Amino acid sequence: MAYPNRPGKNSKFKGSITMAELAKECGYSKATVSRALAGDPRVKPETRELILEMAERFNYRPHAVASNLARRRTKTIGLLFPSAPRTIADPFFLEYLQGVSETLFEQGFSLLIPQARQQGLTETIEELVAHRRVDGIILTEPRLEDERIALLKESNVPFVFLGSTVDPDVSWVDGDNRGGICQGVQALGALGHRRIAVILGEEGLVSTEKRFLGYQDGLAALGLELDWNLVWPGDFTRQGGYQAVVRHLDQIEGGEVTAIMASNDLMAIGAIQALHEAGLGVPQEVSVLGFDGIEVGNFLWPPLTTVQQPVYLLGREVARVLLGLIAGEKETVQRILPVRIVNAQSTVGPAPC
Repeated sequence: MAYPNRPGKNSKFKGSITMAELAKECGYSKATVSRALAGDPRVKPETRELILEMAERFNYRPHAVASNLARRRTKTIGLLFPSAPRTIADPFFLEYLQGVSETLFEQGFSLLIPQARQQGLTETIEELVAHRRVDGIILTEPRLEDERIALLKESNVPFVFLGSTVDPDVSWVDGDNRGGICQGVQALGALGHRRIAVILGEEGLVSTEKRFLGYQDGLAALGLELDWNLVWPGDFTRQGGYQAVVRHLDQIEGGEVTAIMASNDLMAIGAIQALHEAGLGVPQEVSVLGFDGIEVGNFLWPPLTTVQQPVYLLGREVARVLLGLIAGEKETVQRILPVRIVNAQSTVGPAPC
């Protein structure tokens, strides 16, 4: 039979090659190559035969982390949090951590939380799995283009994300980002708002895209067109929400904006701070609605109206999914938990002209 990209004698690879290079030479995806090398029955025999032949011909040597598969258990889970500007100090992640840790501790597992390094995410993962330091890894904030996924697939270490990924073969647990923001925008519309701004999250994150799509869904449900002047960049931090409002105060004071849909509670809190400093009342002059439902929002005055995620349950569910993968469950799990709007104190109808 004819194989794609079958190499000739004058191959450009003289030594060993990476899995990515092997996949390119074979004409298959890295996922297919990884499965073939692992003996996954989902790979056709003829495909597996080709890949194994090519691996031998090119002197392919598995990544160091792959050779340290779980031949023995460490009963330790690696838990990765975002790097700056978001960190474990974010109230959302503290509540999430409680759910993860309680579930793992109940099953006799301990947690290893390495220091997050913005420029060394792959190195951090390699350190965790290279010497069998962990039985599995929990990650957060999947990106639209996420280099961690390819590395973890190659390592064969079980892993799961908090947050949906664009990869269909990755397990994850998430709140209803798109549906929740849509609910929030419609709730503001039900109060009579038609000039609803949105503060987006960090660029490149799947959650940012999902919540922006939810904003557009909400506008469409209200019969409103998307106005890019009402789409404000943010980064999921309090300071990001504060700066977003400061940069657009002229729109707010000019009546072009009567409500703000923030993509998380910390940005909503920052937005409220900026509005107060500008002498604008919340919700009398501007309504603000957040997303996440972190506890600190209840201590504002007025308490923050928000789309509440079951943060603690997200943590427990992520841990359960990973424990299942470690136990040998093969099926990919992708689960969305419902959200709901709570409080109503920071939102009212628009002030009369």
